[in-house]
Amino acid sequence: MFRCTRCGSEFTEFHYTCPRDDSALLAVDNHMSWRPEGAGIWRYRDMLPVERSISLSEGGTPLVRRRDSQEEVYLKVEGDSPTGSFKDRGTSVVISDASNRGYQSAVVASTGNMGASVAAYCAYANIAARVFIPPGIPEEKIAQISAYGAELVPVEGGFGDAVRRAREEAASGAYLASTGLNPYFIEGLKTIAFELFEQMGVPDRIVVPTGTGGLLTAIFKGFRELRSLGVVDRLPQMIAVQAADVAPIVEAWEGGREPRAPAGGGHTIATAILVKVPFNGLSAIEAMNASGGYGVTVTDHEIVQAIRVLGQEGVFAEPAAAAAMAALGRIDRRPGDRTVLMITGSGLKDPTAVLRRDV
Repeated sequence: MFRCTRCGSEFTEFHYTCPRDDSALLAVDNHMSWRPEGAGIWRYRDMLPVERSISLSEGGTPLVRRRDSQEEVYLKVEGDSPTGSFKDRGTSVVISDASNRGYQSAVVASTGNMGASVAAYCAYANIAARVFIPPGIPEEKIAQISAYGAELVPVEGGFGDAVRRAREEAASGAYLASTGLNPYFIEGLKTIAFELFEQMGVPDRIVVPTGTGGLLTAIFKGFRELRSLGVVDRLPQMIAVQAADVAPIVEAWEGGREPRAPAGGGHTIATAILVKVPFNGLSAIEAMNASGGYGVTVTDHEIVQAIRVLGQEGVFAEPAAAAAMAALGRIDRRPGDRTVLMITGSGLKDPTAVLRRDV
């Protein structure tokens, strides 16, 4: 079963987006059971609606307590994933679905990390991949996508234009693997909640670098499912972090309205969260509100400083991932609280960002 995040309509058949208003869908009311077995995200196969067929042993990422802090602040280091970002969790599920359905080609719009992830998993699955990318993507991410043999398709304009091109291609018969446009992607990401529960129980709050809104949506969805099964009895507070110049979800939460593209150009060094039209924005805001969470913004200067702070903890983060650390000083915390910072991608994705002196 799939439910629209805007109109609430439900559908038994798989769709990329809602047939009525083209909004994002979430998989709901699927038969689930809590019987972890094995390793990685497929340890939770009984919580997932797709049968495993394509995996690169994603999941099982470290949870590291900050050394340089008296508080209980933990780093969930998703940069240790096969292609260096949290995207691999969702990609394993969507490309498994594509393979199970017999697709020969897949398309994705990406600011870098999702393209690299889809390219890698498609290579492993012997599925042809086309990756539509807007300008401004770090060369390291372009090189990574190319190494996996995917076809790179540069698109003039922004991420929204890349999404439009990918959807046009999917309408011609390719599998659409884009974040926010395939409900199974969220299903892979929600395994972070399951891992956190097994690693530490339920944290008091989770700080999430936010672009499309999918990761925040997914983590909260995972904890909700654990609660529905009686595995946990409380939920974490969900906090969205966006770049100060591109913050459609945070601004919408603050204004009590739906997300809309920021006025003007909008730019940030954190290209992985440079998303002006967030497809999972509504569900992210709902998760923030339902959990008593909120949104904060950080500047590019603060992000670069946070990369250096994380480096002192032995963790190399790309700019978007470091946004969680940059936000820590703005997070309301009480003595004894346990806070998780989602470190969403490896610094090797954009290794020279820490050297920037012009932000």
